[in-house]
Amino acid sequence: MTTYQFHNPPQHHRQNGVALITVLVILLLSLMVVMSAFRVTNLNELMLGSSVDYSRAAEAAEALLRDAEIDINGRRPPYTTIQADDNYGVPCRPLSAASATDVEVGFSGCRNQAAANTPWFPRSSEDFDAVTDIVTANSVTERCQDGICVPLTLSDHANIEDNLVTMAPLGARYGQFTRDALTAPGVSGNPILNCPGGAASTTNCGWYWVELFRYTGAADSSTLAPDGGKPYVYRVTAVALGLKAGTRVVLPQIDPPVTSISSDTHKPVPKEAS
Repeated sequence: MTTYQFHNPPQHHRQNGVALITVLVILLLSLMVVMSAFRVTNLNELMLGSSVDYSRAAEAAEALLRDAEIDINGRRPPYTTIQADDNYGVPCRPLSAASATDVEVGFSGCRNQAAANTPWFPRSSEDFDAVTDIVTANSVTERCQDGICVPLTLSDHANIEDNLVTMAPLGARYGQFTRDALTAPGVSGNPILNCPGGAASTTNCGWYWVELFRYTGAADSSTLAPDGGKPYVYRVTAVALGLKAGTRVVLPQIDPPVTSISSDTHKPVPKEAS
């Protein structure tokens, strides 16, 4: 007799997809980590770029202040030895290389006093009045021209950097008056000083303005008082705009720092760089 044995068919377990979900979660977490790393890297690059741009603008502003000092004094470095004309530094506009201590005809310091409607830094009370007339005729409201301003009060140009549309064309650029070769001021190392947009540009450029004030004489005999032959105080403001939008450095300086200025009894207070 034949006996038949019946076997139960093999049971197939249904897959629940746990492995697939696990892989997808891992991929999602990995993607989140990568994206976070990318954002951090991008943020670091932006911060580094902004820091570099600010440093570049700060260096340009410092250079503009030094350039303004040369412009005011009418003498260029080196200042280590007394020249043949009994002054430190060489004339800003020497007549020639052979006669470096002789000033080019018509120039007063770095400025061509002989040119019509051109301001210069005064050496006498008559000069001050003449310069005042020139800058006032050029700009009745701002009383500025070519980086020289004769404001009525100390507060007239307290915020030059906030009015660049008006003030930029009235400012002086780096090397504009202090270099022999005006077309090549030698500022290739800092593009801000090149001011590619020109004097009226309000981007990627730098300027300085020198405000002139009569010195009335302090009560004490301070050694910081200006030269009696040139009783003037100069407030210099340098503004440099970086290559990135929003980068701006403002550096003010008072030369010399005295305690009494006409038209106001308060000493100008320098602003922090912004």
